[in-house]
Amino acid sequence: MSIRVMDNVVFLNPKTCGIYKDGGTRYKTNPGTGRRTSEVDNELIEHVNAFLSGKLPDGAAKVRLSETFERRVLAPTYYDSRYQERIEKLLKDEKLEGITIGEMKRKGLIAIRGGHGSPSNDQRSGTIPYLKVSDIRALRININPTNLVTENVARRFWRGSDSGLEAWDLLTPNRASSNIGEFAVLLPGEERVVITKEVFILRVTNSELFDHFYLLWALSLRAVREQWRRIALMQTNREDCGTRFLEIILPKARNKAWADKTSEPFRKYFTTIARAKSSFIESVNSDRFEHVANVATVLPLEAQEENSSQEHTVVVNENPGK
Repeated sequence: MSIRVMDNVVFLNPKTCGIYKDGGTRYKTNPGTGRRTSEVDNELIEHVNAFLSGKLPDGAAKVRLSETFERRVLAPTYYDSRYQERIEKLLKDEKLEGITIGEMKRKGLIAIRGGHGSPSNDQRSGTIPYLKVSDIRALRININPTNLVTENVARRFWRGSDSGLEAWDLLTPNRASSNIGEFAVLLPGEERVVITKEVFILRVTNSELFDHFYLLWALSLRAVREQWRRIALMQTNREDCGTRFLEIILPKARNKAWADKTSEPFRKYFTTIARAKSSFIESVNSDRFEHVANVATVLPLEAQEENSSQEHTVVVNENPGK
């Protein structure tokens, strides 16, 4: 008796199935008016009918079975080529090469690490910010005054006297968040924080080709952000990037001068914010008042009390490591 082994796996990638998550009927929306129509939005049946008629609908993929075993992924979204179309077009239009996050890491251009951990709720009473994945928004970190820990708790999670973070490090959630792929940058003076483990922290370690501003510029491109939707797959009930994020493709800088010129708006914006923040910290540190948590966490409360008569300035180094 012979057994025929299937050579390929066909993945269909419909985005709708005719119902909302609450069970109600989902209808198509008129893109011009923004109003619902009477037509049911059911891509699932449309894709199945197309496949049965011998066609591969948009987003479908035929993948060799051996490749799925090698990649250890059977989620259709992962093989949906639509998430790669923007980056492919951008590279072609701009006559640029692509480089993956994994390649940048292997070549020593960047380093990647995770966060520190998650203090329990009863330990969140202090002056040092604890950042969760939801605190990474709009390219910045959000200080939540209900999530502050003491110096002792922070040092336990840091496994030392400091956080190991540096100014201009880039952060993004890596699981359990809808804002996976959205990056925030740490400004000078923001290094003393505890960060949940569920983040990637990227740092430029060789700035001969590009710096942290170019890296943030590239990671903020829509063509790059779109790719995170392909690799952030559901694990039980939570999105998770695994090691698949290393496949994300960024535009490779032609040279350092080109990278600096391209990312100049990012450099100007964030260095301006950093200088303003330095001036703000100096003013807060030199006054005689005790401030609310959102202000105090910019500068630890104990530092305000101990150095209220001293000046405190944060130095803005636009090119750390040089």
